[in-house]
Amino acid sequence: MSAQQSKTKVPTNREYKAGQKWSYKTRPGEEGSFLIILKVETDPKLGTIVHIALNGLKMKNRRSPDGFSESANHLPFAKEAIDKSVLKQLKENTDLPDFEEGYQMWREAFNANRAGIYTITVAEAVSIMEATLNQ
Repeated sequence: MSAQQSKTKVPTNREYKAGQKWSYKTRPGEEGSFLIILKVETDPKLGTIVHIALNGLKMKNRRSPDGFSESANHLPFAKEAIDKSVLKQLKENTDLPDFEEGYQMWREAFNANRAGIYTITVAEAVSIMEATLNQ
């Protein structure tokens, strides 16, 4: 396999670690957006869960003073969804945003079977978040 071919194939053996910064397949107009791996954990039913934060978004948000949201501090994804979304690792160790409160809220809801994880691409999840913000 040539080097060019290996770039287009989605590797599924990637190891994600907290602090990694990745570019990903963004929505149009958000090409400067990136994701940061916050935490990686394994669930007996769902497999590997990759928790991420996003920066550089241009989500319409009618509740925001300027009408937009630029970040999301905690989103849980299936590893396979992250594999389909990421393009290139940009940095190995970057500072983590403050995500603990969002993670704890998700964890409590998840443990009570009231929350799940995203199994769609990051860009698709951003579109869903944007629609939810503006309901």
